[in-house]
Amino acid sequence: MNEYDDGRIWFRKKGGLVTIGLTEKGLEEIGGIQSVSLPTEGEDLFQDDVICEIEGEKQNFELISPVDGGVAEVNESLIDEPSLLKEDPLDEGWMVKIRIQTREGDDSESEE
Repeated sequence: MNEYDDGRIWFRKKGGLVTIGLTEKGLEEIGGIQSVSLPTEGEDLFQDDVICEIEGEKQNFELISPVDGGVAEVNESLIDEPSLLKEDPLDEGWMVKIRIQTREGDDSESEE
């Protein structure tokens, strides 16, 4: 199931991972995509940190993390083929997967 932030990004939680990408609305606002910068796998993030930057024809866009955690995986194919964001934004065009940081007493699901 997809959840939507301000209508421009989507995120999907499964177990202890959150997968994040852009919606069609977000992509329309950006226009043609010039470049994508992604975080480094293993990098620690906090909610509201900028995790990805997209340079577009109409405007630039910063993707903000909806959770605290560590970067589990990035979609490196977007660096060479940023068009994947537009071709399949809700599947192959995902941008980053974050392993949710659990705290003592936190009820977050674990993948293990």
